[in-house]
Amino acid sequence: MEFAAARLALHRGEAASALEGAATVLTQRPAHAGAARLLAEALLALHEPTAALAEVAVRAKADPFVAGWPLAAAQLHEIAGDPAAAIAELRTAEMLAPGEAEIQAALGRMLAAAGRGAEAEAVLRTAIIHRPTDLDLRNLLATVLWKANRLGAMLEMLDSAIAEFGLHPTLLMNRALALNARGEQDAALAAADAAVAGSEGGTAALVNRMAVLPYHPGQGHAAVLLAAGQDIAAELGPVPPPLHRRPRARRGRLRIGLLSGGLGVHPVGWLTLAGLEALPEAEFELAAYVLKSRQDQLAARFRARCAIWREMGEAEDATIAAAIAADGVDVLVDLGGYGEGGRPFVLHHRPAPVQVKWVGAQFSTTGLPCIDWMLTDRWETPPEHDCFYTERSLRLPDGYVCYTPPPYAPPVAPLPASARGAVTFGCFNNLAKVTPAVLAAWARILADLPGSRLVLRTPVLGEAATREALRHRLAAAGLPPGRVLLEGGLPHRDLLAAYGGIDIALDPFPYTGGLTVCEALWMGVPVVALAGDSFCARHALSHLSNVGLPDWVATTPESYAALAVARARDLPALAALREGLRPRMQASPLCDAPRFARGLAQALRSAWQDWCDGADQADSRAGASARAAIQPGVSRISPSEASCAGPA
Repeated sequence: MEFAAARLALHRGEAASALEGAATVLTQRPAHAGAARLLAEALLALHEPTAALAEVAVRAKADPFVAGWPLAAAQLHEIAGDPAAAIAELRTAEMLAPGEAEIQAALGRMLAAAGRGAEAEAVLRTAIIHRPTDLDLRNLLATVLWKANRLGAMLEMLDSAIAEFGLHPTLLMNRALALNARGEQDAALAAADAAVAGSEGGTAALVNRMAVLPYHPGQGHAAVLLAAGQDIAAELGPVPPPLHRRPRARRGRLRIGLLSGGLGVHPVGWLTLAGLEALPEAEFELAAYVLKSRQDQLAARFRARCAIWREMGEAEDATIAAAIAADGVDVLVDLGGYGEGGRPFVLHHRPAPVQVKWVGAQFSTTGLPCIDWMLTDRWETPPEHDCFYTERSLRLPDGYVCYTPPPYAPPVAPLPASARGAVTFGCFNNLAKVTPAVLAAWARILADLPGSRLVLRTPVLGEAATREALRHRLAAAGLPPGRVLLEGGLPHRDLLAAYGGIDIALDPFPYTGGLTVCEALWMGVPVVALAGDSFCARHALSHLSNVGLPDWVATTPESYAALAVARARDLPALAALREGLRPRMQASPLCDAPRFARGLAQALRSAWQDWCDGADQADSRAGASARAAIQPGVSRISPSEASCAGPA
């Protein structure tokens, strides 16, 4: 009863009463996690973080055996951005209250967020023993195993949980993601469909299905993705009244909002930073709404270019939207979509007049009416494909991204086949993109080139269970096991160096490579690709066309295999292309930041002018209606009366 009263007091703005109420609960129930959280929130309402921590320390000294004090301190340290201190406090709380699942869950979450996955797993497995019926603990463990690229262990745990709890939507959604990441697209889609069919799935299950669909060899097509996006929009319901406020200046400097968890060393960073930096500052001010804090060289450059930098973390969608609206953002760019950590539903609140989708899980239409434009190009979205999008196409004159080559990329190595006498193919994409049709095409290629081999490299192949599962798929597709090398992940610098052993990259389909294509080309490795009809099925086409290699893109699996074989049989041409590919790419629109920025600036300005035109027309119509309403002698009839009127 005391806890409920304390919570109500905080809701009413009575922080001092809430603080004392939460403290009373903790003296009676020392490990009450809810009371500890409430106490931390009340302290923050009354004090700055440093003073709040000092008060917790005083209370802990007076009553050192209450686990709630270090629990509250951990929350304050987490809010202050000090995960190491938060973990230390949680370890203290764990010692004071061994076996308390909520403390162990909090510790496991913090350890996982700090990249200490092995410790997090051990803590969570212990917590599950103490609280075997806690479904949230199972799902948290699934997340830890996912981040550690231990898909086999994740599936084993999920299957055990499903046997105990039944077909719970969250378990099914996690299972769909794990199966998809292993390249088992049929089973993944079946799990996602089962989650949607469950009564508790809701919007989350539809988003999960949308995340799996683009990889599916039979269902990952533009029309199916459009329908899936529209299902999400229907579940969300009507767009609420816009948060943004008028009037806005038609001309002058525009404030561009960036909503993303990838503003750093991340595909979003590598594919957008250079172009954003080159936007003229006198015309465009950038405001970042950061969903995941990153501390790296690209993050520092993003921060330097942005006039506003707001760390939003796990704030509610409405809270983030309110911050964007309060800042007066003119054009909001979503850089997360339905991908991991994306928050597209922030845009549902319409915090900005113009809302655009760009990079970051940009695999198809979002289906959301709140997103006005899809930033694209003529290869990604030719005009005849506009029917597959609820967004309007905002086409850039060249490619839709601008690649920032890593400064630490090693020099291009000589063609390996010149020394080996046969071609080494490679694919460094994630296994979700490796479909049965892809494996069949690769089998034809290796069969036609007896001395060739194939290297598959991705982080999930560091797990023995995942390697073994893939070997079964390779054998079923007819790929000779001795000629396919399975390699795990590497640090980025070493990953780029690994292209020194690859002659030709084989791009997967229907979800083609994006950043991987750029990295292969930068390392002198040309890419054989296949173009489809969805956005993600045309990434490689866009990048290859921008460096003048559209003839490396096929349209059918048969022509894809034939193209790879033909290119592999001309080693002199491969060697010449490899030697000149990096300077060719440097001079191309794909890496020309000033050129890209000119096109981006024009596109953003065009979208803004379009909104201003629409707003002016709406004002004009409203004004005409008001004038007509007050004109004497003008009779007005209702729509129902008008529909019943016959001919005069």
